[in-house]
Amino acid sequence: MAGCNRKRAGVAGLLAMLALGGCSGLPSLETTASTTASGTAATAAGFLSPSTPDQLNAEQQQLPPIEHPTKADLAIAGPLGDRSLGKPDAPLTIYEYASLTCPHCSAFHKQVFDQVKKAYIDTGKVHWVLREFPIGHTSGAAWIVNRCAPEKDYFKLYDTFMRNQSEWVSLEIRPDSIAAVAAKAGMKRKDFDACWQSAATDQGLRWVKARARQLGVSGTPTFFIGETKVRAAPTFEDFSAMVEAELRAPGASMQVAVARNLLPKPVP
Repeated sequence: MAGCNRKRAGVAGLLAMLALGGCSGLPSLETTASTTASGTAATAAGFLSPSTPDQLNAEQQQLPPIEHPTKADLAIAGPLGDRSLGKPDAPLTIYEYASLTCPHCSAFHKQVFDQVKKAYIDTGKVHWVLREFPIGHTSGAAWIVNRCAPEKDYFKLYDTFMRNQSEWVSLEIRPDSIAAVAAKAGMKRKDFDACWQSAATDQGLRWVKARARQLGVSGTPTFFIGETKVRAAPTFEDFSAMVEAELRAPGASMQVAVARNLLPKPVP
C-alpha cells in the first residue's frame, strides 16, 4: 500500500511540474531517452533524441515571425496535412495547438471540449483543427504514435492519451506504457513498433511546431478563434462567448478575450 501511495504521489508530482513548465513552451523536464520495462534503451530519431541544427532544415530554423497571423496564414497545413472535426466550410475555423503531456490541455479536453463539440462542431458552426505542439520528447514520441493511427482513429487515440496521462506521462520515454495506452484505442503492438520511430513523421511534426512558433505559439493550449489568439484553458462559458462573438462579426472575439483576460501574457 505504501508503495502504491508513493507511486501515486510521484505521478501527481510529475503532472504538477508539467503543469508549471511542460505546457509553457519552455524546455521541459523530460529526458531524451528512457528504459523500457524489459530494460531495453528506447532510442529514435528527432523528438526522441537531442535536437541538433542538422536535424532541422534551414528554412524551419529561420522562419520569420508573423506578428498578426491572418486566416490565410493559419490555413497552411504542412507536409502531414491537418486532422480536423466538423465541416471544412463551417463559418468559423478554430485551431488548437496541444501537447499530449500538458495537464492544462488534458483538463480542457476532459472538461470543456465535449461541450464545445456538441454546441458548435456537431451543429456545423465550427471546423476544429487540432495541431501538434510537442513539448518534451515524451510528448513528441506520443504524437508520432498518434499520427500513426488511421485518420479515422486519430481523435480516438488523442482522447485516450489525454484521459490516461497518469499511465504514460513520465520524465523518461516509456515505449511500453505509451503502447499500452495506444492499445486501449485499438492500436496493435506490431503497428506501434513499426511506426513510433518514424523519421518522416518526426520531421513533419517538427515542421508543424516550427510553423506554430512562427505564428506566435509559445505554449499549450493555444487556440486561434478566427484570428484571435488565446493562450489559456478557457471554460465553456469563455469559449462560447468568444465563438458567438466571432460568428456575429469576424474579429469580435478579440474584445471578449480581452475582457476575460484570455490573451497571451507579454514575455518579460
